Amino acid sequence: MYTPKHFDLPDLSHARLMIQEHPLATLMLIDPRHGLSATPVPMIWGAPSEASSSATGQASTGEGWWLEGHLARANPHVAALMSGEIGEVLVQFNGPGAYISPSYYDTPLSVPTWNYLTLQVHGGVQVIDDEAGKDALLKRLIATQEPDYAAQWRGLPADFQRKLLGAIVGFRIPVERWTMKAKLSQNRTADERARILAHQEHHGSLEEQMLARWVRELTPR
Repeated sequence: MYTPKHFDLPDLSHARLMIQEHPLATLMLIDPRHGLSATPVPMIWGAPSEASSSATGQASTGEGWWLEGHLARANPHVAALMSGEIGEVLVQFNGPGAYISPSYYDTPLSVPTWNYLTLQVHGGVQVIDDEAGKDALLKRLIATQEPDYAAQWRGLPADFQRKLLGAIVGFRIPVERWTMKAKLSQNRTADERARILAHQEHHGSLEEQMLARWVRELTPR
């Protein structure tokens, strides 16, 4: 992904916040049978506990984290993931984005653009297809989206749970490298950025207001 230095966002905490706020990712891979393929799938991030990561030094470096999700067993991507032939996959999370009018700029010799946030993650894939592993994965997914549902899931009949677990295949992607791009008019003047932000916060769509919140989050205090 083309990422000029002033748009690069290297703080791991921002990448994880992006995943939490926009968990529906696009999983992209080279399928040996179908070629370049992509599918939407909600994912969560995970990392070693502080106790285990401190022993390896991963807590301070941000290494050792992963993405997790699951696919329907009928999805053709499952056969590709289980084949062991696909190598690295690319996962993309898209955050808020909005049109930026040149009317906010200081000079009429300006053109429109689009501001946005996006995160790309690369890594190999570990398939999770045992019942206990998938049950634990589902409980982690539930914990991030609807913790109150956990009790209902545990209360479902055992044979019904086994049927549902059999219909999915889980996966974990240990993160090998990632890039987060926040294109938020950092290349414009302070006055121009202020006008854009004022419009987004007070007159903008929901998407523009979400983008403005990220601008506030990333503005040095």
